[in-house]
This record gives sequence, C-alpha cells and structure tokens, in this order.
Amino acid sequence: MNSSPYSSKSRQSGNMLIYILGAIFLLGILTALVKGNVQEGSGIDADKLAIRAQQVIDYAAEIERGVNYVIRNDKSEVDIRFGHPDSVVNYGLITDQPDRQVFDPLGGNVEYRAPFSDVNDGTQWQFYATTHIPDIGTDTPANSRAELIAVLPNVTLPFCERINIILKQQINLTLDTDPAANGCINASGTPFTGTYVQGASTNTLTAANLPNPPTYQGCVRCNGDTYHYYRVLMSR
Repeated sequence: MNSSPYSSKSRQSGNMLIYILGAIFLLGILTALVKGNVQEGSGIDADKLAIRAQQVIDYAAEIERGVNYVIRNDKSEVDIRFGHPDSVVNYGLITDQPDRQVFDPLGGNVEYRAPFSDVNDGTQWQFYATTHIPDIGTDTPANSRAELIAVLPNVTLPFCERINIILKQQINLTLDTDPAANGCINASGTPFTGTYVQGASTNTLTAANLPNPPTYQGCVRCNGDTYHYYRVLMSR
C-alpha cells in the first residue's frame, strides 16, 4: 500500500525543522567561541577611550578660547596667567588681577578641570612658552618664537594613539618627537608666567616626525617612553 503524500510531506517538514534547529545550535556555539576569544569589556573600553580623547580635545579648545577672552580684556600676551586653586606649580595666584586669569570668571572664564584618572598619571595640565612648533608662527632660526602651549603630560599610549586618530594626524610615535629636548614640548620645564623664549634658545620640535603641514595640536612621544598631548593656545 502506497504511503500518503501527506506523510511524505510531514517527514520532509520534520527533517527541515531538524536542519534549522541544528543550524541555530551551531550558530550558538560559534557565537560563544567568538565571545570567548574577545577580551571582556574591550568594546566598552575602546568607546570610553574615544570619548575621553574627544573630551580632552574639547577642553583644550575651551582653554584656548579663555586665552582669547583675556586678550579681549585689553591684556597683552605677557599678561596671561594660568593660576588656579588646585595648582601644584607656581603659575601665580588666581586672585592676582582676575581679569588676566584664564581660570577666573572675570578673565578667561574657564573652569579648571583635573585630568581624568584613566588618561594620564595624575599630572596636572601644564602651560609653557618655551617650544616652537615648525611652520607655526615665526620660523626664522634667529628669530624663532615659542608658542603658548597647553600640555597634558604622561598620557597613556592608547590615549595618545586615539587622539591622533581623531585629529587625523600621522605623528610617528615610534620615534621621539625631539629626543634632544628636556621634556620635548616644554624644553626647560619653566611654567609660563609671562615670559616667552625667543631666538636660538627656543626648543623646536623635530619636524620630520610631525604631520606635513605640522599641527596646532596632537600627541607626541618624548624621552623614549613618555607621551604628551599638546595644543597651541597662541602662535607667535
């Protein structure tokens, strides 16, 4: 007696269901294996790193605007000050002529914010006028002038790389940006209190390791294994 066509269709449907369930099972195993090979939290860490880098870039831009506000208060470039209550470096007192203080509401109106603990080693923002960035400002060797620069020192390598990716900068982090300099982007390490270095004593970054044309901001390698983010607040 011939079997019913309906029975044959039922067997085919049943086989198809088994195949589908088997495929789902195998997909589940594959997904579990992939997850097992990915470090837990790595995606979240990468997202957080990108956010932190953008926050630092935005804050440096805010400091630059603060410098411009001080200049608009009829102050000169030598009048600018970066005093703030949390400073462990002598940038002067924030109460000294508040209208020339970047971090005072009467001056630059910028709120000082300490670096994020997961970005660097806890070193505060630093401000220098000892380093010249090639092709920015006056480039004649005898008359080379240091830019006014904000520096976030001792950042992590992943943060440094992320900063340059966001800025689309091709900075060579395998070589010191200026191995001969003391501190690379702060030369003498003298905090800015109104004095700009000029002439032959000006520290100049090595142009070969910087983008072409060089940039007003970026993250560079200095002294072998330290990484620093900088932003030019005023070119000269």
